[in-house]
Order: sequence, then C-alpha cells, then structure tokens
Amino acid sequence: MNNYHDEVKRVLVVVLLFNILMASVKIAFGYYSGILSISADGYDSFLDSIANVIALAAVYLSSRPIDKNHPYGYNKIENFASLFVAGLLLFVGYEVVTQAIDKILNPQPVEISSIAFVVMIFTLIVNIAVSRYEKHKGEQLKSDLLIADSNHTKSDVMVTSIVIIALVLMYFDLSIIDPVISIIITLIILKTAIDIFRTNFRILLDANILDADRIKDLICDVDGVIDVHNIRTRGTSSCVYVDMHMVVDSDLSMKQAHKIAEYCEDRITDSIEEVKEVLIHLESEEGLSDAIEL
Repeated sequence: MNNYHDEVKRVLVVVLLFNILMASVKIAFGYYSGILSISADGYDSFLDSIANVIALAAVYLSSRPIDKNHPYGYNKIENFASLFVAGLLLFVGYEVVTQAIDKILNPQPVEISSIAFVVMIFTLIVNIAVSRYEKHKGEQLKSDLLIADSNHTKSDVMVTSIVIIALVLMYFDLSIIDPVISIIITLIILKTAIDIFRTNFRILLDANILDADRIKDLICDVDGVIDVHNIRTRGTSSCVYVDMHMVVDSDLSMKQAHKIAEYCEDRITDSIEEVKEVLIHLESEEGLSDAIEL
C-alpha cells in the first residue's frame, strides 16, 4: 500500500508543478491584456494547484496504517479531499460569473495580440498532456483522487479551447464574447464539480463498488459450492472489502467447508487486485450456518 501512496504523491507533485506554471502564465497575461476569459482560465488553474496541495495532504493522511479505531484504514480521506476539490470549483465559478456580469454591464474595448494566441495554444498543449498523464496514472493505480483531479484538468482543456475560440471572435471586434465565454466556462466548471460530488458521495455512502455477478462467476463453479448470495462490496476503487453468504454441500465437514471458503477467498483476491479482504458467511443446505472471517 505504501508503493500506491508514493506513486500517487509523485503524480500529484508533477501535476502541481505544471498547474502552478500554467496558472502563473495565464493570470499574468490575462491581467496584462485585460482579457477576463484568460484570467478566468488562470484562476481555474491556480485552484488546481491548491487542490493538488490538498490532495497531497490527503494522500499522506490516507497512507496511515490500520489501527484499532480505524479497522478499514484511512483510504476514504481521498474521497473527502475530492469533495473539497469540487467545492473549490464551485467557488471559482461564482467568482468568474461575478466578473463576467460586471464586464457585460460595463463593457470595455479589448485589444487582441498574436501573443495571446501563442500563450493559449501553449497552455492548451500542456493541459492535454497533463490531463492524459494523470488520468492514465489514476486508472493504473485505481486512485479516485487522481481520476477526480484528472477530470478537472480535462475540463481545463475544454476551457482553454473555448478561450482560444473567443480570442478569434474578439479579434474581429466582438468584445462582448469575452464575458459570455467566461459564463460558459463557469457552466463547464459546474458540470465537473457535480460529477466529482456524485462519484465520491457514492463511495462515502458505501454504494457497491464491484458488480456482484463478477464475484459470483468466480466461485459458483467451485466444487461444494451450491449458491452464493447477499454479495456486498464497499470501500474505494483501490481498496475493496467483500462480504457474502455462501451455501455449501451439507455433507461437508466444517473443516472442508472452511477450506472451500479459503480457496474462494484466494480466487477472488487473485482475480480482482483491488479486493483486500473477504468475509464469507457459510450456510449448509439444511440451514446450519457459521460465520468465518478470512
């Protein structure tokens, strides 16, 4: 598990450095040029940096070992951090809308230079690379936090693309497009925040992580197993706990039933890497039962 947290931290540090660079470039140029949509994009990248710092703290805390009061560990700290990231997205959305409305009510001419296009195309390329890198590592490590953060970075790609389109329109004296595009950016940010809230609330509320049929298919053909039911899974994408009821042949002794249960547990954990623990409640065809934790 330590390797997992070390890998997640390395990815977050890389993403953090790029986000700081992109935020600095866009905010500075947006302020210098007076183009609100570029500044809004920069603020979004700056909040990405803050979210990365929070995420690093969350990963550090979630890497703490299991203790008496936390028998399932601290993995869900990542999900709480993801909710905080979503909250930051809502905040920046509010700030951008406020500035956009002010610019609509008090319009000012904006001069578009070729440097603006160079800056935004450069940041677009970097955002695409960072988003793909973080998503790939998140799926590889099965990290809910990295996946959530990569979705935010992916939204940055959309935002920057829209800003570039806005620059083209503003170049032809359509200055009103700047605050309008800024509001569109806010809608994209809001959509990303809602998706992050939905995904992580499901995990925090212990919604099933794995498809029950996937587990059932692994063990129903084992000799001595009559039926499997009440399959439940909980945890995070990288750390899943499974419990189920298993009906075994009534002619089996407790020792034989125990061996079958151990075999099934090994089969599940070997086939599904993210499963860390299995609890099987053994039942005989005659209704006798005994709970065995493996």
